[in-house]
Amino acid sequence: MPHLPFTLTLDEAPHRTLCLAEVLSSLSYALDLTSGQVRGHAERTCLIGMRLGASVGMEEAALNSLYHALLMKDSGCSSNAARMFEIYGSDDIQAKYASKIVDWTNILEAIKYAAAHTLPEGSLLARAGKMVKLAGIKNVGDQLMQARCSRGAQIALSLGLGQETADCIKYLDEHWDGLGAPHHLVGDAIPLPARIACLAQTLEVFAQTFGLGPAYEMIRARSGRWFDPDLVRAAHEFRQDDAFWKSVRETPHAALLGMDIRAATEAATDARVDSVCDAFAQIVDAKSQFTGEHSTRVCAYTLEIADGLGISGERRTTLRRAALLHDIGKLAVPNSILDKNGKPTDEEWVCIRRHPFHSQQILELIGGFEQITQIAAAHHERLDGKGYFRGLTADVLSVEMRALAVADVFDALSANRPYRDAMPMDKVFSILQSESLDPDCVGVLRDKYQGQSFIAFPPSDMALAA
Repeated sequence: MPHLPFTLTLDEAPHRTLCLAEVLSSLSYALDLTSGQVRGHAERTCLIGMRLGASVGMEEAALNSLYHALLMKDSGCSSNAARMFEIYGSDDIQAKYASKIVDWTNILEAIKYAAAHTLPEGSLLARAGKMVKLAGIKNVGDQLMQARCSRGAQIALSLGLGQETADCIKYLDEHWDGLGAPHHLVGDAIPLPARIACLAQTLEVFAQTFGLGPAYEMIRARSGRWFDPDLVRAAHEFRQDDAFWKSVRETPHAALLGMDIRAATEAATDARVDSVCDAFAQIVDAKSQFTGEHSTRVCAYTLEIADGLGISGERRTTLRRAALLHDIGKLAVPNSILDKNGKPTDEEWVCIRRHPFHSQQILELIGGFEQITQIAAAHHERLDGKGYFRGLTADVLSVEMRALAVADVFDALSANRPYRDAMPMDKVFSILQSESLDPDCVGVLRDKYQGQSFIAFPPSDMALAA
């Protein structure tokens, strides 16, 4: 019999006060996925940025804002994923990873990047035609950065992290010489936290990719162009601090949570946890036009099932959070698969079917999210054990897991997909009843929606109401 990854049952897990930094730093792993970076990128960037902030004498209030900004800096990355796929016709995740090591002021580097990531599987003629079209798009870099940075700033404000945090994210990719994006601010016109974040994230990517020595050579070479020269000098002051760099490489999560600063110790209220879940649902859904509001709708349908089955109180709250976060692992799936005009290949299905595993890997990092993780990671399991990714069977699938699985399939069938239109309700329920899904959960939705020619999507605030 398959075993769940945790020993706690849904009824016996103790209530635990959550730490906001633990929640954000753990969920930042999802942002690493969608930005194409090595797991822990945001945490390592945060450690480097906080060291820079302290080195230049930032006050504690500003350091608190910087801490949050560095963890959430990539929260807008999913919002330009579909556009990147549309422009380049390639894996947006690989393209984003490669973009971080390109000096965009070097025309040759920019051309090499475009050649490598424009229709890589296409013919020479098709690739050439796509590159000509790409060359004709005015300010394409500004467009992509505007979508990313503006959306990230909005998310920071929605989480109550403050204007300084939002501005740091908004101006993250501005460069000292004015050749950054999307606003082309120059020098001190760029907020200090944003200057720190730009240097910290680039230093981290180069250190991870090429090693610490080449990374420091890079920031020295770009001093006065990309980076504030004073910050480059500050970074060199701790170049030889081996203990610091060891913590960056080996224990960034523990080092961040161990900081003697309010941002690292602040408790997360229930309302704040709910807002974080809402925000990350939006981040996931922004990745593809075909998943827009999917998490919100799945949450709404899941709560309809919960209400129909009498699930209430903390169990309902836990189920709501799991429904909002169930697809967080889908940020690891490229838009070349999600937005493909046709059914996925066998190889692509392997990638798709791993997303519940990624959801588990991310959510299980948060102490106090054990129940949420169990439910979210099981949203593609089936009663007969033929689901994925663990092949769990009816005897270990809780009613919450079953409710989420039904809601997820219901929305998948009743919404448009790249390769087909939304199905009519009669066909939706015919498929649901033929699947190995919980009949009681299916019955709740059937009683409400059977007979409709198409789905009338529930309003977004239905899922957002705790």
